[in-house]
Amino acid sequence: MQNISLSSHLGAAALALVLAMPASAAIFTITFDAGDPIGGLAPGVTLSNQYAAATGATFLANAFSGVGGPSGSWASNTDMKIVSSAGSDVGGLGAPSLVTGNVLHSFSGWLGEDGDASFQISFATGVDLIQADFAGIATASSARLYAYNGATLLATAVAPSTGQRRLSLSGLGPITSAIITPGDFFDWVGIDNITFNTLDSSVPEPSSILLTVLGLTALALVARPPKPN
Repeated sequence: MQNISLSSHLGAAALALVLAMPASAAIFTITFDAGDPIGGLAPGVTLSNQYAAATGATFLANAFSGVGGPSGSWASNTDMKIVSSAGSDVGGLGAPSLVTGNVLHSFSGWLGEDGDASFQISFATGVDLIQADFAGIATASSARLYAYNGATLLATAVAPSTGQRRLSLSGLGPITSAIITPGDFFDWVGIDNITFNTLDSSVPEPSSILLTVLGLTALALVARPPKPN
């Protein structure tokens, strides 16, 4: 009876492990509108840590400092205000139509910045994809998306042309933070639809899961009593 019980328990454990496997990592898109993870942000709100609890993403202005910006020095007062893309506090958005509703980076705030804007997105859990839509690009080379693992720069995406462009980086391993440079000192750019997928470190690799299931199944078969003659 002990062998039969052990066999049943091991088989049940293997089945439970398969059923408990998560389908995928979480994917978040911050649109600053009603449908996003926290129900959006109202125009006039300054973006910082409002999305931290729901998505693990925290925003910090002035990621770069000192000299070395596209047109001179980096700004020490990067504007992080949410504005309506259909309102008066935006510049020319350009085409194709990628942004709607609210966007990050106000036109009036940009006029008061003291250099080239930059901001950082820090992730509580490493991500494997970071993507954002840029609108109103006038200087393509200064609209950029950087991906980091700690202090290591993994890759950089640069807008290929003016107008509205989507920049994306993925398949680089854990991304712990990203930096966005909307444009140079002479170039207002709004940011929208920031998308990333979290990597759950508690989820084992598929090969490890398969080996575990096969091992439990083999143990269950070995533990079965021999058939009577």
